[in-house]
Amino acid sequence: MLCPFCLSEVKFKSESVDGKSVYICPNCTQQVPALYVQEYPSYPPVVANAIGFRGHGKTVYFAALFYALKKLGLSLHWPNFHTMGIDEESLDTVYENVAMLEEGKLPASTPKIFPRPTMVRVEGIPMQSNCTLLFYDTGGEAFEKATQLVMYASFVKQARTAMFLISPCDINDPTMEMHKLLNTYVVGMAELGASARHQHLVVVYTKADEMVELLEKYSDIEAYLRRGTIDELVSPKHYMRGMYSISEQLREFTKSNLGANEFLNAADANFKSVSFCIISALGARPQGQQTSVQITPRRILDPMLWLMEKSLPGWKQTLRRWWE
Repeated sequence: MLCPFCLSEVKFKSESVDGKSVYICPNCTQQVPALYVQEYPSYPPVVANAIGFRGHGKTVYFAALFYALKKLGLSLHWPNFHTMGIDEESLDTVYENVAMLEEGKLPASTPKIFPRPTMVRVEGIPMQSNCTLLFYDTGGEAFEKATQLVMYASFVKQARTAMFLISPCDINDPTMEMHKLLNTYVVGMAELGASARHQHLVVVYTKADEMVELLEKYSDIEAYLRRGTIDELVSPKHYMRGMYSISEQLREFTKSNLGANEFLNAADANFKSVSFCIISALGARPQGQQTSVQITPRRILDPMLWLMEKSLPGWKQTLRRWWE
């Protein structure tokens, strides 16, 4: 089993502490949530990582995702859908983020530390396996140098899918900066004794509400964002087809508008697959640490759906493509 704290493959020990039975990781000695251990086969972990530079929307994305999971009525469209925080800290994190966004406030920037994961069980998403999402968020500085990645973001080693969050409006030279992020990641993975070639890559373009000029020639992408409401999820198969179609168009956008050809070539060479999506976590540019209007997330579930899709075992992905 994967320890969510030290990310080692271990066999958890049951010990008696203060008269109650608890599960302890033999490697890091952390107490692991009972639900995580007891129902591990039914809800295997999926590492949800946010990789990107400071200020590109990683922390806000996770907050908006928690908001969407709890407030946007997903269970109306997915009859068996529900989520559960599987320990007290995870439960607090989810509901505190929801309350913060409802009050028009934004979460503070994440410090550069190795993070404690927010553990959320997800069940009943059509076409996806039930799982426990392990959300890891650390400061963007951790991805500026390979040595920093090794120290503060080693959780990426256990991810089936790497998720790059990039705000095109916040980088001066996409050609250089996107490639630098990828290069740093690949080097960091090697230093961790792993290889990105065993992972999928999902590139998430953030702050879509600020990309109006960049997307002028891409009417299909603009329309996709406008239609990005929860109501479209009533037809999961159609929704997933739309994600694949937009991924191809965003790949062309990356090549033609951002000029990030070397990034694309390096990504194709170093990952099992490369997919793209685009989101607006808030729906409008915030004013400092306050939202200017009530938040209206657009396509906020797409990164999570890509993450779950690409984290399926290879044979299930092949079966899914055949079935569709």
